[in-house]
Amino acid sequence: MPTKAQLTTRLAELEAEFADLQLLYDHTLEHGTVLENELMLQNRRMAELRDKMSKYLSPQLYAALVGGSATTGTRSHDRTKLTIYFSDMVGFSDLTDSIEPELLSTVLNSYLTQMSELALKHGGTIDKFIGDAMMVFFGAPEFMSDAEHARRCVAMALEMREKLFSLRETWRLMGIPRTLQVRAGINTGFCTVGNFGSEHRMDYTIIGGNVNLAARLQAAAPPDRIYLAASTYGLVEDLVEAEALGAIQLKGIHAPVEVWELHGLRSESAGNPYLDVSAGRLRLQPLDLELDRLNPDERQVLQKALARALVLLDG
Repeated sequence: MPTKAQLTTRLAELEAEFADLQLLYDHTLEHGTVLENELMLQNRRMAELRDKMSKYLSPQLYAALVGGSATTGTRSHDRTKLTIYFSDMVGFSDLTDSIEPELLSTVLNSYLTQMSELALKHGGTIDKFIGDAMMVFFGAPEFMSDAEHARRCVAMALEMREKLFSLRETWRLMGIPRTLQVRAGINTGFCTVGNFGSEHRMDYTIIGGNVNLAARLQAAAPPDRIYLAASTYGLVEDLVEAEALGAIQLKGIHAPVEVWELHGLRSESAGNPYLDVSAGRLRLQPLDLELDRLNPDERQVLQKALARALVLLDG
Protein backbone atom coordinates (compact mmCIF):
# COMPACT_ATOMS: atom_id res chain seq x y z
CA MET A 1 0.00 0.00 0.00
CA PRO A 2 1.47 3.38 -1.04
CA THR A 3 2.55 5.64 1.75
CA LYS A 4 1.21 9.14 2.18
CA ALA A 5 4.48 10.57 0.89
CA GLN A 6 4.29 8.44 -2.24
CA LEU A 7 0.69 9.52 -2.87
CA THR A 8 1.66 13.15 -2.42
CA THR A 9 4.51 12.76 -4.90
CA ARG A 10 2.28 10.99 -7.44
CA LEU A 11 -0.37 13.69 -7.07
CA ALA A 12 2.23 16.35 -7.76
CA GLU A 13 3.35 14.46 -10.85
CA LEU A 14 -0.24 14.19 -12.12
CA GLU A 15 -0.83 17.89 -11.51
CA ALA A 16 2.33 18.69 -13.49
CA GLU A 17 1.23 16.41 -16.34
CA PHE A 18 -2.23 18.02 -16.30
CA ALA A 19 -0.68 21.47 -16.46
CA ASP A 20 1.42 20.38 -19.45
CA LEU A 21 -1.66 18.94 -21.15
CA GLN A 22 -3.62 22.13 -20.44
CA LEU A 23 -0.81 24.20 -21.93
CA LEU A 24 -0.68 21.92 -24.98
CA TYR A 25 -4.47 22.14 -25.36
CA ASP A 26 -4.46 25.92 -25.13
CA HIS A 27 -1.64 26.11 -27.67
CA THR A 28 -3.43 23.72 -30.03
CA LEU A 29 -6.67 25.65 -29.66
CA GLU A 30 -4.91 28.92 -30.34
CA HIS A 31 -3.12 27.43 -33.34
CA GLY A 32 -6.41 26.01 -34.62
CA THR A 33 -8.08 29.41 -34.31
CA VAL A 34 -5.22 31.00 -36.26
CA LEU A 35 -5.54 28.35 -38.97
CA GLU A 36 -9.31 28.79 -39.10
CA ASN A 37 -8.96 32.57 -39.41
CA GLU A 38 -6.33 32.12 -42.12
CA LEU A 39 -8.60 29.69 -43.96
CA MET A 40 -11.51 32.14 -43.76
CA LEU A 41 -9.26 34.92 -45.07
CA GLN A 42 -8.07 32.77 -47.98
CA ASN A 43 -11.65 31.77 -48.82
CA ARG A 44 -12.68 35.42 -48.80
CA ARG A 45 -9.76 36.29 -51.08
CA MET A 46 -10.71 33.44 -53.42
CA ALA A 47 -14.32 34.64 -53.51
CA GLU A 48 -13.17 38.18 -54.32
CA LEU A 49 -10.87 36.83 -57.04
CA ARG A 50 -13.68 34.75 -58.56
CA ASP A 51 -15.98 37.77 -58.46
CA LYS A 52 -13.38 39.88 -60.27
CA MET A 53 -12.69 37.09 -62.77
CA SER A 54 -16.40 36.74 -63.55
CA LYS A 55 -16.44 40.33 -64.82
CA TYR A 56 -13.76 39.55 -67.41
CA LEU A 57 -15.37 36.35 -68.70
CA SER A 58 -18.74 35.37 -70.10
CA PRO A 59 -20.87 33.49 -67.53
CA GLN A 60 -20.73 30.31 -69.64
CA LEU A 61 -16.94 30.33 -69.87
CA TYR A 62 -16.57 31.31 -66.21
CA ALA A 63 -18.81 28.42 -65.11
CA ALA A 64 -16.80 26.00 -67.27
CA LEU A 65 -13.47 27.21 -65.83
CA VAL A 66 -14.61 27.17 -62.21
CA GLY A 67 -16.32 23.82 -62.68
CA GLY A 68 -13.18 22.33 -64.21
CA SER A 69 -14.81 21.34 -67.51
CA ALA A 70 -13.02 23.94 -69.66
CA THR A 71 -9.73 23.18 -71.35
CA THR A 72 -6.97 25.77 -71.12
CA GLY A 73 -4.66 24.68 -73.92
CA THR A 74 -4.21 26.65 -77.12
CA ARG A 75 -4.82 23.46 -79.14
CA SER A 76 -8.44 23.22 -78.01
CA HIS A 77 -10.70 24.27 -80.91
CA ASP A 78 -14.06 23.15 -82.31
CA ARG A 79 -15.85 23.72 -85.58
CA THR A 80 -19.35 24.83 -84.57
CA LYS A 81 -22.31 26.51 -86.18
CA LEU A 82 -22.96 29.80 -84.37
CA THR A 83 -25.08 32.91 -84.71
CA ILE A 84 -22.89 36.01 -84.46
CA TYR A 85 -23.96 39.55 -83.55
CA PHE A 86 -21.84 42.64 -84.22
CA SER A 87 -22.77 46.17 -83.25
CA ASP A 88 -21.00 49.51 -83.48
CA MET A 89 -21.93 52.97 -82.27
CA VAL A 90 -22.10 55.60 -85.01
CA GLY A 91 -20.21 58.82 -84.35
CA PHE A 92 -18.79 57.84 -80.99
CA SER A 93 -15.20 58.50 -82.09
CA ASP A 94 -16.12 62.08 -83.05
CA LEU A 95 -17.73 62.53 -79.64
CA THR A 96 -14.43 61.84 -77.87
CA ASP A 97 -13.08 65.21 -79.01
CA SER A 98 -16.05 67.25 -77.78
CA ILE A 99 -16.78 66.07 -74.20
CA GLU A 100 -14.78 65.45 -71.05
CA PRO A 101 -13.22 61.99 -70.61
CA GLU A 102 -15.18 61.39 -67.39
CA LEU A 103 -18.51 62.02 -69.11
CA LEU A 104 -17.43 59.95 -72.10
CA SER A 105 -16.56 57.07 -69.78
CA THR A 106 -19.96 57.32 -68.06
CA VAL A 107 -21.79 57.20 -71.39
CA LEU A 108 -19.79 54.26 -72.71
CA ASN A 109 -20.01 52.25 -69.49
CA SER A 110 -23.76 52.82 -69.15
CA TYR A 111 -24.28 51.67 -72.73
CA LEU A 112 -22.08 48.57 -72.47
CA THR A 113 -23.58 47.64 -69.09
CA GLN A 114 -27.14 47.74 -70.43
CA MET A 115 -26.21 45.85 -73.60
CA SER A 116 -24.28 43.21 -71.64
CA GLU A 117 -27.23 42.59 -69.35
CA LEU A 118 -29.45 42.00 -72.37
CA ALA A 119 -26.88 39.67 -73.96
CA LEU A 120 -26.74 37.61 -70.78
CA LYS A 121 -30.53 37.66 -70.45
CA HIS A 122 -30.85 36.00 -73.87
CA GLY A 123 -28.02 33.52 -73.26
CA GLY A 124 -25.38 35.07 -75.50
CA THR A 125 -21.64 34.69 -74.99
CA ILE A 126 -20.03 38.14 -74.89
CA ASP A 127 -16.87 37.74 -76.91
CA LYS A 128 -15.34 41.17 -76.61
CA PHE A 129 -15.74 44.94 -76.49
CA ILE A 130 -13.71 46.93 -79.00
CA GLY A 131 -14.19 50.48 -77.80
CA ASP A 132 -17.89 51.08 -78.38
CA ALA A 133 -18.26 48.00 -80.62
CA MET A 134 -19.62 44.74 -79.26
CA MET A 135 -19.46 41.11 -80.39
CA VAL A 136 -21.79 38.41 -79.04
CA PHE A 137 -22.30 34.85 -80.26
CA PHE A 138 -24.79 32.07 -79.58
CA GLY A 139 -24.02 28.35 -79.66
CA ALA A 140 -20.84 27.97 -77.59
CA PRO A 141 -19.75 26.89 -75.09
CA GLU A 142 -23.38 25.74 -74.63
CA PHE A 143 -25.20 24.48 -77.73
CA MET A 144 -29.02 24.33 -78.02
CA SER A 145 -30.14 24.39 -81.67
CA ASP A 146 -29.40 26.56 -84.69
CA ALA A 147 -32.95 27.93 -84.75
CA GLU A 148 -32.93 28.70 -81.04
CA HIS A 149 -29.60 30.51 -81.30
CA ALA A 150 -30.87 32.67 -84.16
CA ARG A 151 -34.17 33.38 -82.39
CA ARG A 152 -32.41 34.46 -79.22
CA CYS A 153 -29.97 36.63 -81.15
CA VAL A 154 -32.60 38.59 -83.11
CA ALA A 155 -34.70 39.05 -79.96
CA MET A 156 -31.62 40.38 -78.17
CA ALA A 157 -30.76 42.74 -81.03
CA LEU A 158 -34.26 44.23 -81.09
CA GLU A 159 -34.32 44.69 -77.33
CA MET A 160 -30.89 46.32 -77.45
CA ARG A 161 -32.18 48.83 -79.98
CA GLU A 162 -35.17 49.64 -77.79
CA LYS A 163 -32.91 50.13 -74.78
CA LEU A 164 -30.71 52.46 -76.80
CA PHE A 165 -33.68 54.75 -77.49
CA SER A 166 -34.35 55.10 -73.75
CA LEU A 167 -30.65 55.67 -73.03
CA ARG A 168 -30.57 58.57 -75.47
CA GLU A 169 -32.90 60.64 -73.31
CA THR A 170 -30.66 60.00 -70.30
CA TRP A 171 -27.61 61.06 -72.26
CA ARG A 172 -29.38 64.15 -73.57
CA LEU A 173 -30.07 65.24 -70.00
CA MET A 174 -26.39 64.65 -69.20
CA GLY A 175 -25.44 67.17 -71.88
CA ILE A 176 -24.33 64.85 -74.70
CA PRO A 177 -24.35 67.15 -77.76
CA ARG A 178 -25.36 64.57 -80.37
CA THR A 179 -27.70 61.61 -80.79
CA LEU A 180 -25.76 58.36 -80.58
CA GLN A 181 -26.95 55.62 -82.93
CA VAL A 182 -26.00 51.97 -83.28
CA ARG A 183 -25.95 49.70 -86.31
CA ALA A 184 -25.83 45.91 -86.12
CA GLY A 185 -25.28 42.81 -88.25
CA ILE A 186 -26.21 39.17 -87.61
CA ASN A 187 -24.97 36.07 -89.41
CA THR A 188 -25.20 32.32 -88.84
CA GLY A 189 -22.55 29.86 -89.98
CA PHE A 190 -19.71 27.55 -89.04
CA CYS A 191 -16.87 29.10 -87.05
CA THR A 192 -13.80 27.88 -85.25
CA VAL A 193 -14.27 28.43 -81.52
CA GLY A 194 -11.75 27.88 -78.74
CA ASN A 195 -8.63 29.24 -77.08
CA PHE A 196 -6.39 31.42 -79.20
CA GLY A 197 -3.18 33.13 -78.14
CA SER A 198 0.01 32.09 -76.41
CA GLU A 199 0.77 29.95 -73.38
CA HIS A 200 0.89 33.19 -71.36
CA ARG A 201 -2.17 35.04 -72.64
CA MET A 202 -5.24 33.47 -74.25
CA ASP A 203 -8.69 34.48 -75.44
CA TYR A 204 -11.73 32.25 -75.80
CA THR A 205 -13.08 33.55 -79.09
CA ILE A 206 -14.27 32.65 -82.58
CA ILE A 207 -12.66 33.09 -85.98
CA GLY A 208 -13.62 32.38 -89.58
CA GLY A 209 -15.29 33.82 -92.64
CA ASN A 210 -18.73 33.90 -91.04
CA VAL A 211 -17.41 36.10 -88.24
CA ASN A 212 -16.08 38.50 -90.85
CA LEU A 213 -19.41 38.45 -92.69
CA ALA A 214 -21.31 39.47 -89.54
CA ALA A 215 -18.88 42.36 -89.05
CA ARG A 216 -19.32 43.47 -92.69
CA LEU A 217 -23.11 43.37 -92.37
CA GLN A 218 -22.83 45.66 -89.38
CA ALA A 219 -20.58 48.06 -91.26
CA ALA A 220 -23.05 48.21 -94.18
CA ALA A 221 -26.16 48.81 -92.06
CA PRO A 222 -27.45 52.39 -91.73
CA PRO A 223 -27.68 53.86 -88.19
CA ASP A 224 -30.28 52.19 -85.94
CA ARG A 225 -30.76 49.35 -88.43
CA ILE A 226 -30.14 45.62 -88.06
CA TYR A 227 -29.04 43.57 -91.07
CA LEU A 228 -29.55 39.81 -91.28
CA ALA A 229 -27.70 37.39 -93.52
CA ALA A 230 -29.78 34.86 -95.46
CA SER A 231 -28.48 32.06 -93.20
CA THR A 232 -29.99 33.73 -90.14
CA TYR A 233 -33.19 34.88 -91.83
CA GLY A 234 -33.90 31.33 -92.97
CA LEU A 235 -33.95 30.19 -89.34
CA VAL A 236 -36.30 32.93 -88.07
CA GLU A 237 -38.41 33.93 -91.09
CA ASP A 238 -41.60 32.61 -89.45
CA LEU A 239 -40.92 34.70 -86.34
CA VAL A 240 -39.74 38.07 -87.61
CA GLU A 241 -40.83 40.96 -89.77
CA ALA A 242 -38.00 41.73 -92.15
CA GLU A 243 -37.53 43.45 -95.51
CA ALA A 244 -35.57 41.79 -98.30
CA LEU A 245 -32.88 44.16 -99.55
CA GLY A 246 -31.57 41.86 -102.26
CA ALA A 247 -27.95 40.98 -102.92
CA ILE A 248 -25.51 43.53 -101.51
CA GLN A 249 -21.81 43.73 -102.22
CA LEU A 250 -20.08 43.91 -98.84
CA LYS A 251 -16.56 45.18 -98.39
CA GLY A 252 -14.07 42.33 -98.20
CA ILE A 253 -16.63 39.71 -99.30
CA HIS A 254 -16.05 38.25 -102.78
CA ALA A 255 -19.66 37.56 -103.84
CA PRO A 256 -22.80 39.66 -103.20
CA VAL A 257 -24.72 38.63 -100.07
CA GLU A 258 -28.51 38.35 -99.73
CA VAL A 259 -29.51 40.71 -96.91
CA TRP A 260 -32.70 41.32 -94.92
CA GLU A 261 -33.39 44.29 -92.67
CA LEU A 262 -34.88 43.22 -89.35
CA HIS A 263 -37.87 45.29 -88.26
CA GLY A 264 -39.36 43.36 -85.36
CA LEU A 265 -40.93 40.16 -84.06
CA ARG A 266 -44.29 39.20 -85.57
CA SER A 267 -45.73 38.23 -82.20
CA GLU A 268 -44.98 41.70 -80.81
CA SER A 269 -46.42 43.54 -83.81
CA ALA A 270 -49.57 41.43 -83.93
CA GLY A 271 -50.40 41.97 -80.30
CA ASN A 272 -49.39 45.62 -79.94
CA PRO A 273 -52.42 47.84 -79.30
CA TYR A 274 -50.52 51.08 -79.99
CA LEU A 275 -49.08 50.39 -83.45
CA ASP A 276 -50.34 48.97 -86.73
CA VAL A 277 -48.11 48.66 -89.78
CA SER A 278 -49.62 47.31 -92.98
CA ALA A 279 -49.67 48.07 -96.70
CA GLY A 280 -47.02 50.74 -96.31
CA ARG A 281 -49.03 52.65 -93.69
CA LEU A 282 -48.09 53.31 -90.09
CA ARG A 283 -50.89 53.90 -87.59
CA LEU A 284 -50.13 55.01 -84.05
CA GLN A 285 -53.06 55.00 -81.66
CA PRO A 286 -53.68 58.31 -79.81
CA LEU A 287 -51.85 58.24 -76.47
CA ASP A 288 -53.34 59.67 -73.30
CA LEU A 289 -51.69 57.73 -70.50
CA GLU A 290 -51.00 58.26 -66.82
CA LEU A 291 -47.41 57.08 -66.68
CA ASP A 292 -47.48 56.34 -62.96
CA ARG A 293 -50.27 53.81 -63.52
CA LEU A 294 -48.52 51.83 -66.25
CA ASN A 295 -47.29 48.46 -65.05
CA PRO A 296 -43.92 47.11 -66.34
CA ASP A 297 -45.57 44.93 -69.02
CA GLU A 298 -47.61 47.85 -70.37
CA ARG A 299 -44.52 50.04 -70.44
CA GLN A 300 -42.62 47.41 -72.40
CA VAL A 301 -45.41 47.09 -75.00
CA LEU A 302 -45.51 50.87 -75.44
CA GLN A 303 -41.71 51.09 -75.68
CA LYS A 304 -41.68 48.43 -78.41
CA ALA A 305 -44.35 50.29 -80.38
CA LEU A 306 -42.55 53.62 -80.19
CA ALA A 307 -39.16 52.06 -80.98
CA ARG A 308 -40.62 50.37 -84.06
CA ALA A 309 -42.28 53.62 -85.15
CA LEU A 310 -39.03 55.56 -84.76
CA VAL A 311 -37.13 53.07 -86.91
CA LEU A 312 -39.79 53.14 -89.64
CA LEU A 313 -40.01 56.94 -89.60
CA ASP A 314 -36.24 57.23 -89.79
CA GLY A 315 -36.32 55.03 -92.90
